[in-house]
Amino acid sequence: MVDHVKKLDEGLTLEKLLKLMGAIDAQPDWRSPASIACAYYDGDQLSDSIRQVLQERGQPEIVHNMIGPTIDGVLGMEARTRADLMVSADDDAGEELAQALNEEFKDAWRLANADRACSDAYAAQLKAGLGWVEVSRNPIPFGAKYRVKFVHRRNIWWDWHSDEIDLSNTRWKIHKKWMDLDEAYSTFPDHKEVLKNSVNDWQDFANIEDLKSEDPSLHAAWHDYESWDRASTEWMDTERERVLLQVVMYTIWKRAHVIKLSDGQVLEYDENNTVHIAAVQSGKVKLEYAAFPKTREAWFVGPHRIIDRFSPTPDAKDPLVGFVGYKKDKSGEPYGLISRMIPAQDGINSRVIRLNYLLQARRIIADDDATNLSERKLKEEVEKPDGYIPLNPERKNKKSISESFSVQNDVGIAAQQFSLMQNDIKLIQDTAGVYNSMLGQDSNATSGVAIANLVEQGTTTLAELNDNFHYSRNKVADLLLAFIIEDMAGRDNVDITVNRKDKAKKKTIRINGTEEGQEAQSSKGKRNNDVARWRGHIALMPIQATPTYRQQQATLLTQAMAKLPETAQAAVVPMLVELMDLPNKEEFLSTIRQAMNIPKAQEDMSEDELAVFKQEQEKAQVLEQMQMQEMKTKLEKIVLENDKLAAQIQEIQSKTETEQVKDDKVIAETEQILTDIQRNQTEITAMKSTLTNNIQSQLDAIQV
Repeated sequence: MVDHVKKLDEGLTLEKLLKLMGAIDAQPDWRSPASIACAYYDGDQLSDSIRQVLQERGQPEIVHNMIGPTIDGVLGMEARTRADLMVSADDDAGEELAQALNEEFKDAWRLANADRACSDAYAAQLKAGLGWVEVSRNPIPFGAKYRVKFVHRRNIWWDWHSDEIDLSNTRWKIHKKWMDLDEAYSTFPDHKEVLKNSVNDWQDFANIEDLKSEDPSLHAAWHDYESWDRASTEWMDTERERVLLQVVMYTIWKRAHVIKLSDGQVLEYDENNTVHIAAVQSGKVKLEYAAFPKTREAWFVGPHRIIDRFSPTPDAKDPLVGFVGYKKDKSGEPYGLISRMIPAQDGINSRVIRLNYLLQARRIIADDDATNLSERKLKEEVEKPDGYIPLNPERKNKKSISESFSVQNDVGIAAQQFSLMQNDIKLIQDTAGVYNSMLGQDSNATSGVAIANLVEQGTTTLAELNDNFHYSRNKVADLLLAFIIEDMAGRDNVDITVNRKDKAKKKTIRINGTEEGQEAQSSKGKRNNDVARWRGHIALMPIQATPTYRQQQATLLTQAMAKLPETAQAAVVPMLVELMDLPNKEEFLSTIRQAMNIPKAQEDMSEDELAVFKQEQEKAQVLEQMQMQEMKTKLEKIVLENDKLAAQIQEIQSKTETEQVKDDKVIAETEQILTDIQRNQTEITAMKSTLTNNIQSQLDAIQV
């Protein structure tokens, strides 16, 4: 690694680091209560003083841990209702690019185990009030390309003046990590001698007579070691041969030129970029001054600065995302759900200890001369179920045994203690906003609607925690997507297959596409589906993908199908199969559609199926046009016949009126002609109705 700072007094110097460490010492102590809260979750709930008292009494250390199952229930709810993340475009022009990026994002998210890292951060958010997730490229070349890693709160320190819920606007963060010396030597080969001398307290270096012949960088490192006023145990473990690496991420504000593109994208102007220069000279974009933050990182091993550079994340962003539970209004200290439950848990433990002690303890009321046993021996015999306590025959009070010696207990108040313990158990869930139904336990609610309402009510009370979690989770996804886009921006003609599991929707999308025989810089640097011009965001999937959620939806759909007529049930069957976890689901759905003659939706058809469907549509349209032409010809023929018959009637009527001949034959012919005209009129009406219905069906088939 190369230190990009030219001079030792540039960047984050040793003096600035000491000031930051002093600011850390002055911060409120929120870590001790956070550790106590985590200890309560683990069942370590009794103080040393209580343990000592129990040991003196001979009582077992009984802890009725109600916090653990309650927190586990909330964690299980997060896993059960977890929704996948998806890449969404901000405009219609980027939909195809969004599909391709979504495939790459899903693979990177899965390979980096990002869901597990976010779940661990959610657990820390509930327990201690704060968890961290770091997004970076994987330094190990044989593993996944990207790394999404949960970081424990003990390793992160930050500027206390941050007011963002994910702590993204801090001026500085310190990430501490202990490293074995062999790992440090391999990671920082240029500083191997400095590390060796530091572990040896620079004794070999100080014993050299001629210091002028040594490397000047070693002199500077030795000077830093001598000026370091912190204890060496803070950063060096000589027994284990480890050193503490401190990565200080600090924000610097920069004022520079920016250019705004026609699509609204804003870029920092690079005077060495020929495309930027040409765009400004052509007048297509204008230079504007703007102030914006950049993140730098300085790596320290004790007093020795190893490297100081801009953050390797895209656009020099902060690679750490905080998952905060709640924050105190006065001091800004983070705290989790357990902090509210500790008083009730202490009440439960005290009641349990008290109940056990009441069942065990005995009160002895006796005269001094009631027995000849010592005090210790007498207590031992009283505690035994078959104890033997001989009375003193020479005692002064011989009226009755109860007057001289009696054993009592307070079992009568045990019921009161048990009632108080039950109230404390209920208070655990009330303070956390979690109910029995959410934990899968029995409750007073008997109907499904009432149980669902209780679960919904518990989800509502945890809204603040869950909102903070989803906000930070989206930030993690944004960072990972930025890494993907940055790595893909330098590649041309990248083919990505989308919808791999769905043969009907499977297709290949080319991003960063260039014309054949041309490079990315040709044709004025324009590429099709260019990821460098991506405009979009990370969003939650509209449908949850957990098996439990799909099972619930399948149950509701089955109940709804039972109330539908048989013809409608057949149409709903594919929707039900979609909710099932079946191998070869698409083949199974295709078989069902063929057996039940259910047509596929056009968006679900493959290219071959869509071509056949269009051919059949064209054939049906041609056939329908031929039928309509035939009906039109027949209609015209009937109209002509009607006109001819009407002329004949007119002629016959004229002859009748002129000659006044009432011939029966003529009357019969006239009646026959009238009957033919009426029949033709009926046929014309039927054909008109059929033609109108055909036209209306075609209008209905038109998709608006």
